Amino acid sequence: MKKFLALMILFACFVLVSVSAWEPNDLTKYPPSMNENNWLINFGAGFYLPFATEHGITNNRYIPTIRVSVDKNTPLGDRNLPFFFGGILGYSMHGHTDYFYLHSIKVGARFGYHFNWGIENLDTYAVVVAGWNFNIYDNKLNNTVEFNDLNLLNDLLAGLNFGARWYVNDWFGFWVEAGYTTSSLFDIGLSFKF
Repeated sequence: MKKFLALMILFACFVLVSVSAWEPNDLTKYPPSMNENNWLINFGAGFYLPFATEHGITNNRYIPTIRVSVDKNTPLGDRNLPFFFGGILGYSMHGHTDYFYLHSIKVGARFGYHFNWGIENLDTYAVVVAGWNFNIYDNKLNNTVEFNDLNLLNDLLAGLNFGARWYVNDWFGFWVEAGYTTSSLFDIGLSFKF
């Protein structure tokens, strides 16, 4: 318990030093690890609890959301605010071997804002996603495959995520996002910057 308390005090001191060095004007600049011409590619997986049952059938197969996103830093406005635009593609599956599989392909656009805290190698951001889920229902009972008709309300992909990237060198790092976008609440993976 003493080690945990000491670690928490050390973390609090780090946060206080970082915040005291921070100026509101920093929010109008890209973080030190970014510039306005960067392309960002993120590969990863999302985690959530799949539906326990569907139509009274318990799932025994599950593939978490696998996703890729591509973003382009694009400064906006007179002050060249640190925004980015991009897209996202994801896939997930759940079902039961003897009854059905539900495959879901997610396609969307991303729009986000970088927050600059002045910490080297750290990029924090908020991102909004909008797009569609394309669902494929594989019915094992009668060996049919059905493509859901696009229903704008039921198949809308929309979400808000908060994320962070930590770069270990000029082009490679790790990222994490929390929120809801690609049928997951928490995403983690590898990030590449060009």
